[in-house]
Amino acid sequence: MGTFQIRNTLAASVAAAAISTTGCGGGDNNGQVKLPVDPPVGERPERCLEDPLNSGYCLVWADEFSGDAIDPEKWNHEKNCTGGGNNEAQCYVDDEKNSWVANDLLTIKAIREDASGPNRVDDDPNYDPDDTSGNGSYTSARLRSKGLGDWKYGRFEMRAKLPQGQGSWPAFWMLPSEWAYGSWPLSGEIDILEAVNLKVGGEDQIHGTLHYGDIWPGNVYTGEAYRIPGDLNPADDFHTYAVEWEEGEIRWYVDGDHYATQTRDGWFTTAALENPNAPFDQSFHLILNLAVGGDWPANVNDTGIDESAFPQEYQIDYVRVYQCTEDFDTGRGCASSDGEFVHNPGAEPPKTPDQAGDELVIFDGEIHPPYQWYTYTTDGEVDMEIVASSPEGVYGAGDCFCGDVAEISWNTNEGIGFFQSTSSYDLSDYTYIEFDLRVLQEPVYADSPTLTFRADCVYPCSSGDYPLDMPPKNNWRHIQIPILELEQAGLNSKRINTPFVLSPEWGRQLGAVVQVDNVKLIR
Repeated sequence: MGTFQIRNTLAASVAAAAISTTGCGGGDNNGQVKLPVDPPVGERPERCLEDPLNSGYCLVWADEFSGDAIDPEKWNHEKNCTGGGNNEAQCYVDDEKNSWVANDLLTIKAIREDASGPNRVDDDPNYDPDDTSGNGSYTSARLRSKGLGDWKYGRFEMRAKLPQGQGSWPAFWMLPSEWAYGSWPLSGEIDILEAVNLKVGGEDQIHGTLHYGDIWPGNVYTGEAYRIPGDLNPADDFHTYAVEWEEGEIRWYVDGDHYATQTRDGWFTTAALENPNAPFDQSFHLILNLAVGGDWPANVNDTGIDESAFPQEYQIDYVRVYQCTEDFDTGRGCASSDGEFVHNPGAEPPKTPDQAGDELVIFDGEIHPPYQWYTYTTDGEVDMEIVASSPEGVYGAGDCFCGDVAEISWNTNEGIGFFQSTSSYDLSDYTYIEFDLRVLQEPVYADSPTLTFRADCVYPCSSGDYPLDMPPKNNWRHIQIPILELEQAGLNSKRINTPFVLSPEWGRQLGAVVQVDNVKLIR
């Protein structure tokens, strides 16, 4: 997680009084939101479970946890020991000692006990429920509404009391149901509420965050931290946490106080840069979970996990979903705000390559989105590291070539390294692909070593191979390749996703080390 701006506001009851009558926020002494109850004139829309509120929102889905068991028509358990992608310590299980409904509450309990289970997430095509190769030192639960409750736009609200202690990490959040733009976080993530290590060293913040951008390490997250007014700790009592999500805008609330907003000007997915609303324009589902440990808690207040703090319980009073009757398709027209919130600017979306100017820069000491570095090998590895170029690296004229460069090493005889984007783009207006190249080590077993360059589009089209002479060692050489020659070799330049692929001769690569810089396309 990143560094968040922290803000304190007026007490929830005071803030609620300042909200206009068209808003839907408010609070009582217990922190429970009380939405307006007088329905507008007109018939109830079919999807509404109750008459619409004055705000225009109507209830479309809810779990009040009033029964004696978790409702299988609303929630299913994820069961795995993957560590959540964050080196977390728990296994998620479906066990009544870890999650249950009683006394009008859902309780999720994290317990210190060794466990084993599947080492893949439940949606992985190779997921095996009988797999025991994953391990954890705690058990806990993760419930989701996927396939049972999936929505695009609405108000998503929970009233809960959070656990405390070093290593505790409760969350109320949303993931895409269809992953329309690709794997995490290309299709987005909406964190309605997260908190870590509450009451350790005075920790009392909650966080609301978006995840988007490109696949790791090009992923982006932006959000805000919030402290409940009056020095109240979320682990001491129940409070209400919500987001209102409409086309192009997402707002965060605690006890009716609107504390943060993000808009489409500050989010993006490299899988659809031409779509300003993406990735937050698809159906998402709800998740409730209690993680233990992991990268984030370990870097806040302390390191590791305080075993003496467990077991810990995450208690949820209700979960409710509202949608805006003003416009179900966009979710607009029902927004509530007290006017005192942080507008988080998010991250500026990169231009699509076909929107670039006369130069499309892919790498110049840093990788420019939407491109990232990838490798493919049949065995061994192709490594890329960004390093400072040594002063002895010169062009033929003797000028110093300084700054950061990409150093590529082949510990294999069958591998390639390449810059690739998630989507394909029309680059037919460009005339050349250019880059600077320096050879540090030639392949071990090649008598007359050569290099091969290519640019690829989505299979089955390809550029074919474009052979390059191996330059003399330790001297920089500027390479310029006409796009026209790549097109003649088979490249469809109207849908390029991989404009740079480099490798020594296939089968004779081991030990080769080269540096590249200033990778760009020129109109």
